[in-house]
Amino acid sequence: MAMRQAVSDALLHGVLRYWELKLLSLVIAFTLWLFVVGGEKGEIVLSARVEYLNVPSGLMLAGPAPDTVDLQVQGNRSALRRLTSDDFRAQVDVARVGAGDALVELHPDQVLAPRDVTVLRVSPARLRLTLEPVATAEVRVVPQLTGAPEPGYRVARVSVAPPTVEVRGPRSEVASRPPVQTSPIDISGVRGPITRRADLIPAPGAVRLTKRRSVDVTVEVREERDTHAGGGAR
Repeated sequence: MAMRQAVSDALLHGVLRYWELKLLSLVIAFTLWLFVVGGEKGEIVLSARVEYLNVPSGLMLAGPAPDTVDLQVQGNRSALRRLTSDDFRAQVDVARVGAGDALVELHPDQVLAPRDVTVLRVSPARLRLTLEPVATAEVRVVPQLTGAPEPGYRVARVSVAPPTVEVRGPRSEVASRPPVQTSPIDISGVRGPITRRADLIPAPGAVRLTKRRSVDVTVEVREERDTHAGGGAR
């Protein structure tokens, strides 16, 4: 029994002896492990928004110009885990591009990125762009109505103020521009004339509204019997 106690005391003394140095060694080893793991290089692929700079005066980008590209990025794994697409911007300078079609190269050094990562590759590395002269035009506004008036009533007339709005964009797109629609106007259960302010809905593409963003829409609702009126008093 005494022998066992002596062995236990010896083991305990060996464990506790120089415990400060042993703890320090453990802390150093753990720190080195974090440094090695955190310092390992890695690669990821993510997307980045494309910014077109220095568009020549009087010209606009037309057609489906790419708005994002894919990036192959290298850096410490710990840094890569924190990255999002918002951390990158691919900048394309079109100052020397004239009207018409063009093929513009995009290199990794044209990408704005955090300092602790490296952009290895951009895909696609070439962007096909089209620049056209800027044009403006007056376009008709078409109101969108939803629902139906009170039973026994009908929509007699719809008017828009102003009836047209100005748009601006690439010449080819402005030439084929369809009417501008309004946000939906609900006429459910209506029994008389109403006027509503409605937002204008931009259509897909590069054509944009120049000034006005909304219009006034007046919907005249009348009783069905009004369609038979007009015989005059006897």
